[in-house]
Amino acid sequence: MYSRGLRVHERCSVCHLQLQRDHGDTWFFMIITDRIPMLGGIAAVFFGFRPDNWLLIAGFFLAMAAPLLATLRERKGVALALDYLVRVYMPDPSDEIHRVTS
Repeated sequence: MYSRGLRVHERCSVCHLQLQRDHGDTWFFMIITDRIPMLGGIAAVFFGFRPDNWLLIAGFFLAMAAPLLATLRERKGVALALDYLVRVYMPDPSDEIHRVTS
């Protein structure tokens, strides 16, 4: 699915379906999947975790940033899958997906 790093192939190598019709369509899903790993940090602060020195602050930042960076490819794949579902269940007649599956 990826050609290099986080760059998505233009089309599927098997069925030649355009993977991402408009490049901004997955932005909403990426924002939603960014918030899921952050919930742990928000819950920790809500329930009383207060870093009081720079070492705890840096550790807390790393604990929040590491899951976001480690799961970036997977979250982008989930965003593409959710975009595909929107394309299937909310049809646009100009989208080629309906010509392929029909």
